[in-house]
Amino acid sequence: MQIKILHLYYDIMNLYGEYGNVKILETAIKEQGFQVIVEKKSLGDELSINDYDFIYLGCGTERNQSVVLEDLKRYQPDLKKYIEESKVMLATGNSYEMFGKSIEGKEALGIFDFEVSRTKDRVTSDVIYKSKYLEKEVVGFVNKMSNIVHNLNPLFEVEFGIGENEKNNQEGVKYKSFYGTYVSGPILVRNPEFLRHLVKEICCTKDTAFQMKEIYHENEEKGYELVLKELKGRGSV
Repeated sequence: MQIKILHLYYDIMNLYGEYGNVKILETAIKEQGFQVIVEKKSLGDELSINDYDFIYLGCGTERNQSVVLEDLKRYQPDLKKYIEESKVMLATGNSYEMFGKSIEGKEALGIFDFEVSRTKDRVTSDVIYKSKYLEKEVVGFVNKMSNIVHNLNPLFEVEFGIGENEKNNQEGVKYKSFYGTYVSGPILVRNPEFLRHLVKEICCTKDTAFQMKEIYHENEEKGYELVLKELKGRGSV
């Protein structure tokens, strides 16, 4: 059985090595016995959104985000349909912002009911987040100069670091099988449990009888535990 992955704007929305998310996801799905095809598409390329089982968008500069947003608007109806049909998508860093109504007053994709406002200064932070979808915390890094306020289902709660805005301790959006978060890192490389969670969800969309093979990667698990311990020590969590 074959799974098709689309890495959108792989060349200009790859500020923190986000290709690593796609690479480790590809490897993990193959370990579950699936064939995997990864297609990379960028500005001006033609594509059929519905052909893919998983779509990934990474983080870029604010300038690149603006260029990508205008290009991505061609596929707004297809992306909305893809999300509503519970197909799996992950948007990290400021690519997540594009799915709201507007960014600093500029029209965005309008798939979710939130607006993005720019902050005066850039904010960076290592983070530890909790999620009701995962047993273990998520670790990563956030670099942003914007705030989001929404009433949507949050993906994470802040344990250490910063959230989506100064007034709450929530971060990200989880809607059906859409995952949006500012966390880079890359997030799937640094968080083995979140990786397994996505792998299972993607594989189940192709095979409803899919049973996850438990595969342990010692180096990845030890790396995660070391980072988590260091951040907890720094924040006295």
